[in-house]
Amino acid sequence: MKQKAFTLMEILLTVGIIGVIATAMIRVLPNVMPDINKAKFLRAYTVTKTLVNDIINAVVLYPDEHPVKDAATYGFKNTTAPVYGIYASNTYSGTAKFPLIFADMLGVNHEDVTKNDPEYSFYVPRDNLTYTITAGANSSYAIRFANDAGLNLGGVDVTFDGKTSCARSDDKDYCTGDMADLRRQ
Repeated sequence: MKQKAFTLMEILLTVGIIGVIATAMIRVLPNVMPDINKAKFLRAYTVTKTLVNDIINAVVLYPDEHPVKDAATYGFKNTTAPVYGIYASNTYSGTAKFPLIFADMLGVNHEDVTKNDPEYSFYVPRDNLTYTITAGANSSYAIRFANDAGLNLGGVDVTFDGKTSCARSDDKDYCTGDMADLRRQ
């Protein structure tokens, strides 16, 4: 009895069809797969906006009125250490006040923050991101996010009164529109 086998032509035809399908998938797959860096940026952006809002509105941290009368230091211009609460320490004063409180609220111990005034950086394992906070003029802050490979994903610019805006990266632009509803983009 004679055994049946595939001919060379049938095998080549099958390999050719698989090659055409693979080529089509390679072109389509990047558009279907989510951009992990964009997801990390959107999460960090949302968390940052929320934390900045929480910090600026915490009367214990940033009172509406400075203890020294007639001082024009309110919002993030107030760099004095909080008088009471868990941050009542000279550690949380000066240009380090906001970055250290921000890091703590992300679950990072202030001792794990690299301080190179006016720049503070720390790694958040949960997000796999390195946050860098740079103190600017008029008590404004630039918060930037970088992934494990060191790619700058962009960040958030914060004014002394707690207003935030999306900051584009030189490497990739994840800021879209007014960034009001991040889930629809």
